[in-house]
Amino acid sequence: MRSVMVAPMQYDEAKLRETQPYKSTVAFLRKVIRQSVMAVLEGEPGVGKTFGALSFAQKHGIPFITVIERVALEKAPSRFFRTMVEELVGMQPPSLWDALEALELWARNGSSPRALFLDEAQWLTGKALDVFRRLHDMTGATIVFIGHEGELSKLFARYPQARDRVAMRFVVPPLTLQDIQSLHPELPEQLAREVYDLTQGNFRRLQRLMSHLSAYAKVRNKPVSELTSQEVRLAMEHLLLSW
Repeated sequence: MRSVMVAPMQYDEAKLRETQPYKSTVAFLRKVIRQSVMAVLEGEPGVGKTFGALSFAQKHGIPFITVIERVALEKAPSRFFRTMVEELVGMQPPSLWDALEALELWARNGSSPRALFLDEAQWLTGKALDVFRRLHDMTGATIVFIGHEGELSKLFARYPQARDRVAMRFVVPPLTLQDIQSLHPELPEQLAREVYDLTQGNFRRLQRLMSHLSAYAKVRNKPVSELTSQEVRLAMEHLLLSW
């Protein structure tokens, strides 16, 4: 297959909200925010956990913080927490200690502790994780750690004080065959099954595969629905096209 430029396929958000991964993520988060807990939301990369959690956070006015990579966090923990507090309260504290104090004041929020979502939480260092553990202990804030399945579990396994406070955990499931058929009603059933088998219901792989199939079909001047199983598998084997 020759190399061509391919734009990522865009999906109707209304349809994405009807998929099983999204609905199950939202159901879990609804339970979490009713309680003052530390919780873990994890899944393999590309399964859609960030989309579901971010959508829920925006709807309910919950801060959604993306954790920077571990190397940066280890080198500049003060900058990380000061920047985070700036996002929460609109003003950057002058020092790390001021940031931690402001974070605690923000979390208390009178008689109603706040909630905080931390995406890419597998990058947290032990000291940063302990800050959030203490924040939960001292204020009752609900903290949801979102990250890669397996990697997030390894992080908590190294820090039992934080691990023992995780009261709820959920692994975001992949798309079902019915989800794929709903997102791509143009696919005949056999072709939809082929796509499902190749992607294993991973949304990011589905997006990439369908983008390449659309480009492949366009070059051959025929609709995607007329592609053969062999052509679909050929496209999956050559996902080397530029974005």
